[in-house]
Amino acid sequence: MWISKAATFLIAACLCVAMLFAVPAWADDAEDAAIEAARLATQLEHLINTGRCVNCDLTSAKIGAQKLNGARLTGAKLTGADLAGADFRQAELATAKMSGANLSGANLEGANLTGADLSEANLTGANLRSADLTGSDLSGANLTGTDFWGAEIRRADLTDLNVDKSIGITEAEVGSSGKISIFDR
Repeated sequence: MWISKAATFLIAACLCVAMLFAVPAWADDAEDAAIEAARLATQLEHLINTGRCVNCDLTSAKIGAQKLNGARLTGAKLTGADLAGADFRQAELATAKMSGANLSGANLEGANLTGADLSEANLTGANLRSADLTGSDLSGANLTGTDFWGAEIRRADLTDLNVDKSIGITEAEVGSSGKISIFDR
């Protein structure tokens, strides 16, 4: 089969033009990452400004030691989030005392909550599997139905807990050490 020089040149030119306008796969990944970062930043800003982020997705967010007194994070997805030192305790206002943070139904699996103040927080039905709660304050928290399987809670304040129907922690297990981990099973 014989192809003229002109036809060969035309085919080569078309291929070059097609390659110029083709978007490489890494560009799609970079664009997706930028979109995800913008979404995360928007939801994080909303949480910090309003104290509310119901059913939001803050997966792997770097929140850190923010003051989130009385925050409402019901049903929030905080999987792998860094909340080390976050302050969720109840706030005292001039007119009234606000309750602790509401994290009922929140997914905090693998979250870093070292040194976090969750005193009086509502963690009903929350997922704290494999979360690090070392040195956190859980005094007076409602942990009814909370899943602690594999969580680290060494040196935590565990006074006045409601651990009814929780998974991975019982009042008898808390004892004086305050350490509950998957290796204790």
